[in-house]
Amino acid sequence: MSAIDKSYDNAQTWFDAAMERATLLDEAGVLQRQAIADAHNACNNISDPAMLADQQLYVQGRMELEEYERYLLFKYGKA
Repeated sequence: MSAIDKSYDNAQTWFDAAMERATLLDEAGVLQRQAIADAHNACNNISDPAMLADQQLYVQGRMELEEYERYLLFKYGKA
Protein backbone atom coordinates (compact mmCIF):
# COMPACT_ATOMS: atom_id res chain seq x y z
CA MET A 1 0.00 0.00 0.00
CA SER A 2 1.46 3.34 -0.97
CA ALA A 3 1.31 6.35 1.32
CA ILE A 4 -1.24 7.99 -0.94
CA ASP A 5 -3.60 5.01 -0.57
CA LYS A 6 -3.33 4.85 3.21
CA SER A 7 -6.23 6.22 5.19
CA TYR A 8 -5.53 8.66 8.02
CA ASP A 9 -7.83 9.60 10.89
CA ASN A 10 -6.88 13.27 10.77
CA ALA A 11 -4.65 15.72 8.94
CA GLN A 12 -2.10 15.94 11.76
CA THR A 13 -1.49 12.19 11.67
CA TRP A 14 -1.00 12.35 7.90
CA PHE A 15 1.33 15.36 8.24
CA ASP A 16 3.41 13.66 10.94
CA ALA A 17 3.71 10.42 8.95
CA ALA A 18 4.79 12.29 5.83
CA MET A 19 7.40 14.34 7.66
CA GLU A 20 8.98 11.10 8.93
CA ARG A 21 9.53 9.89 5.36
CA ALA A 22 12.75 10.31 3.47
CA THR A 23 12.71 13.16 0.99
CA LEU A 24 12.09 12.38 -2.66
CA LEU A 25 14.35 15.26 -3.77
CA ASP A 26 17.98 16.19 -3.76
CA GLU A 27 19.09 19.45 -2.12
CA ALA A 28 18.85 21.39 -5.39
CA GLY A 29 15.24 20.28 -5.85
CA VAL A 30 14.33 21.35 -2.33
CA LEU A 31 16.00 24.73 -2.81
CA GLN A 32 14.19 25.27 -6.11
CA ARG A 33 10.81 24.43 -4.61
CA GLN A 34 11.52 26.65 -1.59
CA ALA A 35 12.38 29.61 -3.84
CA ILE A 36 9.13 29.13 -5.76
CA ALA A 37 7.13 28.85 -2.53
CA ASP A 38 8.81 31.94 -1.07
CA ALA A 39 7.98 33.99 -4.18
CA HIS A 40 4.39 32.74 -4.17
CA ASN A 41 4.00 33.54 -0.48
CA ALA A 42 5.43 37.03 -0.90
CA CYS A 43 3.18 37.84 -3.87
CA ASN A 44 0.09 36.55 -2.08
CA ASN A 45 0.88 37.77 1.45
CA ILE A 46 0.81 34.24 2.84
CA SER A 47 2.15 34.10 6.38
CA ASP A 48 -0.18 31.70 8.20
CA PRO A 49 2.08 29.26 10.11
CA ALA A 50 -0.17 26.26 9.39
CA MET A 51 -0.18 26.97 5.65
CA LEU A 52 3.59 27.46 5.62
CA ALA A 53 4.06 24.17 7.48
CA ASP A 54 1.76 22.38 5.03
CA GLN A 55 3.79 23.75 2.11
CA GLN A 56 6.87 22.05 3.52
CA LEU A 57 5.33 18.64 2.81
CA TYR A 58 5.74 19.34 -0.91
CA VAL A 59 8.75 21.69 -0.73
CA GLN A 60 10.84 19.13 1.15
CA GLY A 61 9.71 16.30 -1.11
CA ARG A 62 7.83 14.41 1.60
CA MET A 63 4.78 14.19 -0.69
CA GLU A 64 4.38 14.14 -4.44
CA LEU A 65 1.97 16.71 -5.85
CA GLU A 66 -1.01 14.35 -6.13
CA GLU A 67 -0.77 13.25 -2.51
CA TYR A 68 -0.18 16.85 -1.38
CA GLU A 69 -3.36 17.99 -3.16
CA ARG A 70 -5.33 15.16 -1.54
CA TYR A 71 -3.91 16.09 1.86
CA LEU A 72 -4.98 19.73 1.42
CA LEU A 73 -8.48 18.68 0.38
CA PHE A 74 -8.68 16.36 3.38
CA LYS A 75 -7.49 19.07 5.78
CA TYR A 76 -9.26 22.13 4.40
CA GLY A 77 -12.07 20.71 2.26
CA LYS A 78 -15.64 20.84 3.41
CA ALA A 79 -17.38 17.50 3.67
